[in-house]
Amino acid sequence: MNVRSQISMVFHLDKCIGCHTCSLACKNLWTSRRGTQYMWWNNVETKPGTGYPTLYEDQEKYRGGWERTENGKLRLKNGRRIGELLNIFYNPRLPRLDDYYEPWTYCYEDIIDSPPTDDLPVALPVSMVTGKEIEIEAGPNWDDDLGGSGIYAANDPNLAGLTEDERRQLFEVERLVFFYIPRICNHCLNPGCLAACPAGAIYKRGEDGIVLVSQEKCRAWRMCVSGCPYKKTYFNWSSGKAKSAFSAIRGRRRSRSRPACIRASAASGTSACCSTMPTASMRLPHGRMTNWWKRKER
Repeated sequence: MNVRSQISMVFHLDKCIGCHTCSLACKNLWTSRRGTQYMWWNNVETKPGTGYPTLYEDQEKYRGGWERTENGKLRLKNGRRIGELLNIFYNPRLPRLDDYYEPWTYCYEDIIDSPPTDDLPVALPVSMVTGKEIEIEAGPNWDDDLGGSGIYAANDPNLAGLTEDERRQLFEVERLVFFYIPRICNHCLNPGCLAACPAGAIYKRGEDGIVLVSQEKCRAWRMCVSGCPYKKTYFNWSSGKAKSAFSAIRGRRRSRSRPACIRASAASGTSACCSTMPTASMRLPHGRMTNWWKRKER
């Protein structure tokens, strides 16, 4: 990899109010098509909490990212690529759809076309995967603002190192001390998803450091999902391809448009709770240096 510049996203946690405006802007722009309904490239979680996908921070279960060996070298927690190929048909480190949530819609025809009755008609939830009626059990922000509950917050893996007395003190301060944490793909300097892909379909773009997935090389083995410690690489169950998470089109050096999450956050009254910060200025085709992320949008 010849990474000459690295784009990063900065979230101001003191200004985040958990409004999910950035999440909805990203969702409506990128992941509203078939097979991507369960994907949230940008999501905001309440911490402590189990997160999205559920318990993704439990590295004893998912074993994403890197670890250092006794001789000081780095290796994937999930093992080498050759060993991963043996788990193509059964990967215990891979989150299931239930760990995210099964996307659903509502049967609005039951309300619109309902004949006159004594009871009000109800729009039943319908799975967007199978088309059958389902019972909603989880969602991308299922434990949102429910940090005081003993069901979600108590299961946060980050609380495993606390004693019972420390847990009691934490939960007694107005039921719980919690905060909001926006999450996106970090586009790591040494991506675990890139190293875990046996097909070599993932690469890191040199001009800005964005991690991308080649749809021609992707074989849908989903080892990238297992290798990512943040579980921000997704599998499109409709097209059978993996997807990375960043506004790569809007973040190109020839584009002056900011990512949708930044534009929505600025418009929501949160004083632009995130911003793109390239480590070096981008060079335009005609040779003039410019800080493109500071330019006004057309």
